[in-house]
Amino acid sequence: MQPNLVITRGTQLTVYLDNRHGTLGDLASFLGRNGVNIYGLAVAVTGEGHGHARLIVSDTEKARQLIEDSNELVAATDVLLVHADNTPGELGRVLKRMAEAEVNIEYAYVMGGPDNEKGIVLCPSDIDTALAALGA
Repeated sequence: MQPNLVITRGTQLTVYLDNRHGTLGDLASFLGRNGVNIYGLAVAVTGEGHGHARLIVSDTEKARQLIEDSNELVAATDVLLVHADNTPGELGRVLKRMAEAEVNIEYAYVMGGPDNEKGIVLCPSDIDTALAALGA
């Protein structure tokens, strides 16, 4: 791929939460008080009264342990972290290579980083095939 494109394997945390006022804010404040920065976030309602927050954070293991210790359900998933120039067509080129390798995207969202860089989180159907297809 192009030199302005960096694709790495990362770990996303999924925290299962009650869908009520303040729950997401409480999670973000809790992580912040414990020195964990949130770089990427996607939230969805999964059923009546329930939802989940998908997070890319500055310290995945620390955040996972903190959340588990607070008796919340959390899961870790391998994802692709894509850092590319913000130019028309760049994401399309990445996704086309994955489609040619018969890799589906299950979901995606945007993220930032410690130095204000921007990127995209992709959850592919097969992360190893996706990495191989992208030459990462």
